Amino acid sequence: MKIVVFILLVCFSFLYSETIWQDGFEEFPNWQLNGEFEIDIPQGLGGEHGNPDPAAAYEGLRVLGVDLTGTGSYSGDYETSLGEDEYSAISPAINCNEFLNVELSFMLWLNVEQPDYDHASIDVSNDNGTTWIEVWTNTGGIENTSWNLTTYDISAIADLKEEVRIRFTIGPTDGSWQYSGWNIDELIVTGDPVVYGAIEGNVVNSITSEPVAFAQINNQFGNTISNNEGYFLLSGIPAGLRTLTINALGYYTYVSDDISVPENDTIFVLCEIVENPDSPPSPLNLEGNVYGEYNVHLSWDAPATREILLAYNVYRNGFLISSVLEETYDDLNLIAGAYGYFVSAVYDVGESLPSELINIEITGVDQNNLLANGVKLSNYPNPFNPATEIMFQLSGISEDVKIEIYNLKGQKVKTFLINSLTDQYSNSVIWNGDDNNGVPVSSGIYFYRLISDNMDVGRKCLLLK
Repeated sequence: MKIVVFILLVCFSFLYSETIWQDGFEEFPNWQLNGEFEIDIPQGLGGEHGNPDPAAAYEGLRVLGVDLTGTGSYSGDYETSLGEDEYSAISPAINCNEFLNVELSFMLWLNVEQPDYDHASIDVSNDNGTTWIEVWTNTGGIENTSWNLTTYDISAIADLKEEVRIRFTIGPTDGSWQYSGWNIDELIVTGDPVVYGAIEGNVVNSITSEPVAFAQINNQFGNTISNNEGYFLLSGIPAGLRTLTINALGYYTYVSDDISVPENDTIFVLCEIVENPDSPPSPLNLEGNVYGEYNVHLSWDAPATREILLAYNVYRNGFLISSVLEETYDDLNLIAGAYGYFVSAVYDVGESLPSELINIEITGVDQNNLLANGVKLSNYPNPFNPATEIMFQLSGISEDVKIEIYNLKGQKVKTFLINSLTDQYSNSVIWNGDDNNGVPVSSGIYFYRLISDNMDVGRKCLLLK
């Protein structure tokens, strides 16, 4: 009769769930047993205090329990003066990666003294036993005299996880009043098979409706960032009511907790985020250029502010890559592709809105060495210290050729006079980072111009000291 009752209870409880893993302890599965935990035939032993073990399994012959066969000093009972979790039984890894609403159920016969003296617990791990989360511990003395169906919701730990383990423990215990401990049978892990959908949407400014690029889109099942048009797509999201959280520089956090993700389909959401009016001012006039084929030089102007400016944060494709003190940054050794950059200012009162966004494409071709007006012009190395070679090539005849170098204020610091050049003639000059008087100039950005009677071509270089 008791078997029939258990089957009915299990069927009712899991009517809409599937069995992920189960164990009746009849085939000696790969549990890790420590201390006096055993998988064996219970013999009704123990019970010096409380009640003894059951005289028979709930179903079949064997159960998982503590000192089932009388091996310890206290036959059938756990020992005195145990350390924390000194007795433990750890299940094999259970794959729950395609299930939600995961539950643990088993038939229980437990005797343990109140927690001022003795402790029993159930823990769950979702990283193959590296870390454990307690889901139950005794809050009083327990003295079972029969088998009881027990169920725990472990979804917060086990949902969509590949390596879930269950652990039963005894310990610590005091020096007296020993009990018979755990007896477990017909253990079952169940869950609802997951069906996936997707969330797509646009992130826009709530006032201007302008798209917000590189906003951080977060959901417990995935995350992404918005693109230049504010668009995002989160795929592989379990169907059901889901929460979306969006963070963007200079905006209040946006939260929507009632997004109904459909099965095998996509829901679209318009996310209108509100600008924080108290955000301090942003850096100005962000510019960028490619040099040396795979490097990007960024420069910007300091914001006009009375706040205490601490540093600048440099972002590439929405992710913080560096914090700097100067109004320049070099992003080195990139691979071919498209990159979006913005910069924020960091103050003692917080971080500013982002600067304007600039997009730069790395093609693998030195963009400082492109043909312009029949001229190739570049310098190497760039950035440089202490000297750089300025190289040029003409595709036609030119006379009275010169190279002039200017600082950011537009002041001429150096002039190189060059003889007349003929068709396809290549030449170069070495600039040692000095002015026309031979005095070294300060570090920073400089512009060099190749000038003749029929052309004027310029490039940018960076002197580092």
